[in-house]
Amino acid sequence: MVEQNQNKQGRGRLTIPTDLDVVGETLKTMELWGADAVRDADGTTFPQELADCGAKVYATYYTTRKDNNWAKANPDEVQQCYISTRFVAATDAELSIRLLEGISEDLLQVNSRDDIYRWWEVIDRTTGEVVPTNLWSYDEASGCVIINNTIPYHEYSVSFLTYLIWDPVHMYNAVVNDWKDFERQITFDVRQPKTREYSKGRLREFLRDKPYVNVVRFTTFFHQFTLIFDELRREKYVDWYGYSASVSPYILEQFEREAGYKFRPEYIIDEGYYNNQYRIPSKQYLDFVAFQRREVAQLAKELVDITHEEGREAMMFLGDHFIGTEPYMDEFKTIGLDAVVGSVGNGST
Repeated sequence: MVEQNQNKQGRGRLTIPTDLDVVGETLKTMELWGADAVRDADGTTFPQELADCGAKVYATYYTTRKDNNWAKANPDEVQQCYISTRFVAATDAELSIRLLEGISEDLLQVNSRDDIYRWWEVIDRTTGEVVPTNLWSYDEASGCVIINNTIPYHEYSVSFLTYLIWDPVHMYNAVVNDWKDFERQITFDVRQPKTREYSKGRLREFLRDKPYVNVVRFTTFFHQFTLIFDELRREKYVDWYGYSASVSPYILEQFEREAGYKFRPEYIIDEGYYNNQYRIPSKQYLDFVAFQRREVAQLAKELVDITHEEGREAMMFLGDHFIGTEPYMDEFKTIGLDAVVGSVGNGST
């Protein structure tokens, strides 16, 4: 079977990962194993010395990071995430809840730039009722929401928007591998107007600067699955299928125009369960997921079309920012990808 799959050069269908400090070892391994392709990997850089090694070259391409200059210059278009505080019991008429308690402030930053009374929600979790906006306020200095006229022994929580100031997967890799002396990658939102146009030009520039690349390995497209770390940089909440990090006022306003009703944070927060796969999803959440899939697929197709126009193949890594491009959804077929690659985490993956 191996002989049948080998081409005339004696190479089989095998890809070898590489990095700047293992060029010699990469060449030896490719020869020994008869590999037909070579690739860089997350956190590595493709060595220029391998550009003409005779193998097919796969290059990792990040649509949402590896460009901190752009992210810092456009902080309003950094990606955002809905999150909820823990449920806190009131013992007096006034209750103060610190928003990022138990959350890594390396990862998330409270978004008070957009209208908090429009996009945040304070809920009496004992009754399920929304607390009127005139009964709460946000103290920027302390990072706390102060709620007035609370009912003793009722539990309250705050649902609010945050900026992803460190890409969650980059943070995971840095923490797990104990990286030193590196720059934290900020996650920018390709769905937003300035970054959308900039990203198309950025991809064209990448392709023209790297004529040796045969396959672009998009890692991935635009929205990260839910991945939250606590104050000790431990994984606090992980949902491979979570949509809580695919939000922004810009996106939600588009959704409202299509859906015909006002968006509530609770459609994402879902009593603190974040619509994990063990919950029965609400109609509003399903509407939002369907909207996101259509919009993400449309924009992903634009980037794939650019890749094809430049004479390259387009491959998607099934992981990282793959929300909205799930291969089992009908919209995926419209993107026009040439391949999907990814790690097999479980049976459904």
